[in-house]
Amino acid sequence: MTDFLPTECDIVMEGGVTSGVVYPSFVARLAARFTLRSIGGASVGSVAATAAAAAQYKRNRVRKEGRGRDDGFALLAGVPRRLRASVGGHTRLFSLFQPCADLAPHFRVLAAALNTTRPRAAACILAGLVRHFPLGSVTGAGLWALGFVVSAGLLGGHWPASIAGGIASSLWFGLCVLAGATVGAVLHAALSAWRGLRANRCGICPGLRTRPGNPPALTEWLHALIQEIAGLPDDAPLTFGQLRTSEPPIELALMTTGLSELRAHRLPHSGADLVFRASEMAALFPPAIVEAMKAGARRTRHGERTTQLLADLNAAGEDYYFMPSADDLPVIVAARMSLSFPVLMQAVPLYRLRVLPASGNGVELLRVWFSDGGLTSNFPIHFFDAILPTRPTFGVTLQADLEEDAPFERRVTLPTNNSDGITPAWLAVDGADGKPDLARFAAAIVGTIRRWRDEALKRTPGYRDRVVLIRHTRKEGGLNLDMRRDAIATMSRSGSAAAQRVIARFLDEDRQKNGWLNHRWVRMRSSAAVLQDTLAPLGDAWHDAHLVPSYEALWLAEGTDALPAYQLSKANRSVGYALWQRIVTLPEQLAPEDLSAHAPKPQPELAIAPKLS
Repeated sequence: MTDFLPTECDIVMEGGVTSGVVYPSFVARLAARFTLRSIGGASVGSVAATAAAAAQYKRNRVRKEGRGRDDGFALLAGVPRRLRASVGGHTRLFSLFQPCADLAPHFRVLAAALNTTRPRAAACILAGLVRHFPLGSVTGAGLWALGFVVSAGLLGGHWPASIAGGIASSLWFGLCVLAGATVGAVLHAALSAWRGLRANRCGICPGLRTRPGNPPALTEWLHALIQEIAGLPDDAPLTFGQLRTSEPPIELALMTTGLSELRAHRLPHSGADLVFRASEMAALFPPAIVEAMKAGARRTRHGERTTQLLADLNAAGEDYYFMPSADDLPVIVAARMSLSFPVLMQAVPLYRLRVLPASGNGVELLRVWFSDGGLTSNFPIHFFDAILPTRPTFGVTLQADLEEDAPFERRVTLPTNNSDGITPAWLAVDGADGKPDLARFAAAIVGTIRRWRDEALKRTPGYRDRVVLIRHTRKEGGLNLDMRRDAIATMSRSGSAAAQRVIARFLDEDRQKNGWLNHRWVRMRSSAAVLQDTLAPLGDAWHDAHLVPSYEALWLAEGTDALPAYQLSKANRSVGYALWQRIVTLPEQLAPEDLSAHAPKPQPELAIAPKLS
């Protein structure tokens, strides 16, 4: 009997800029054995998640209508091949990142340092600065030379009479002129970068082509890809509502970061207090997307005060619109908000409606900048979590620690027993001399701030057994925008191998080796201990004689005895009291056995956390 084998699954994919080339083959291979139900990701993982959702949407529609071809996942699997294609002397992958005019020289300097060793990269950056910032270079060299001549004249200096002395002096003079040119170029680059980033939404690449005749840039290319995979025309963007009403329903969840609000956001948004400007969106999205957002905005209904506020602003020549509802929001908008990698990709500006006494009509618009989802959670494996799961949620995480000559088999790791994956992550901070390297120390600080929760979940029982790790070298993935064609092909193979590893583990017909049965057991075993530890203090608090009034009295209070906030109806009071009675008496009914003993380690905890929106 193999009726215990799962037929549906969820997927969550980690961010990693160009490392995302592993995902198309992974998703396509996995979809050959599973129906994808919930799909999530952050940063470049959101791109793969959106494309995967489009492919599953196409499959669902074809099966329902009984016509057409179920080729969405085949198109998705072909993405790495498309990215390897030659475009203007580089790969198509490189052509997707097109800098704005103000920051094009800076991008060329960074591009010159790609796919090389650190010492050579530093030399390429210095040479690129001198080459691409000629005004700063000439000014720096000229000022140094002028200062040298003036100081030499004032001090009565003269050129050495001997040939050797003249050559040495010439070399020294040339090196100093070069140093002056380099310093001038660095200062010019820094000043122009400051101005350019401020004028271009704090990013080099907007996501749209920056010159007529250029190939499609990232957002344009992704929009066309999603529409092609979903089997929809370009002017009818795929929306979250179409995914939700598909049969079976598809849940797509992406992570972004609201920098102005100091918090993470889960997309699509659930509120009705976001506003966009059409002119700002036109600089970041294709025209079809902007028109779809405007059409969705017209279908939303809002309060009189907020509607009047936007009407007043637009009467003065502005172009503000309410964000479409979650169902009307094109998926490409959420994907672009999630992959706004700092500095490389321009941030997305929206506006939040706030009720403020200082505002004349009680409502004010505050600008919110949305950046890369990986800043707050680069691997949101918690997206579709449940205490007792009904289908597996597979996580894919990336790591750039593979040696150049490592065999292909070392690229993919998936736990095969309940002891695998428990070892914490480790980042080398010490230098060769045994003392902390300041650059590594700073990187560890930033990495810990960004990833501590993700790393903790990766080694938690009930999580680690379903997270497949794909390793790659430092010359692959990451910020290697000009990645070699063979590297793209190798990383694509890694994605396919990772999916095969997952399939072999979770669809094993041997019950004792099956990963899904083991996962369900570990989660149930771990959850029992967590629930016991959580419920016991509830009973103690309910019966605490020192609390006046008691929690029971608070819940049952009526009329003037009841507190004014969030009051209960009579029916809710009765149903809720019955619920509390069951909860607080559970610990008394349980045997005095400690379910935490010998439970999976490290033991998780059940805690109230803010819901992301």
